[in-house]
Amino acid sequence: MKLASQADRPRIAREDVTKLVAEWQYLQSLAEVLKQRIDIATAAISEIENTIQALEELGKAADEVEALIMLGSSAYARGKITDTKKILVNIGSNIVVEKTVDEAKKYFESRADDLRRVIAETQQQLASVSARLAKLEPELRKVAEAQASSGG
Repeated sequence: MKLASQADRPRIAREDVTKLVAEWQYLQSLAEVLKQRIDIATAAISEIENTIQALEELGKAADEVEALIMLGSSAYARGKITDTKKILVNIGSNIVVEKTVDEAKKYFESRADDLRRVIAETQQQLASVSARLAKLEPELRKVAEAQASSGG
């Protein structure tokens, strides 16, 4: 049986520290990504809720409504919506379908529900990552203190 020499001990401690630091850095980065996902999904829900509110107002409108029509890049034109009962909805991959106002509201409500589920799942993942980080930090401190006291 071979005993570890004094020279071997700091090397092992450095390897442990390196592994712990790498894991800690990875988890910190992952936590940031998860927070960004939550922020993006929350912003998307807010936009969808505004769309649903606009659809409700459109549904109450008469046959023709004056509106600002977005041309893109913060440019608008005044226009008239001549059919207030049907709208065009981009359902992804630049595919646009015609829906009634009620169908569109249901579609957007479903998307908001999906995003709420994504947020809940992401919050669970973030809680798990945060718990691991909380366990890792004292371990990192101990190993770093042991390494400092051994002069390594």
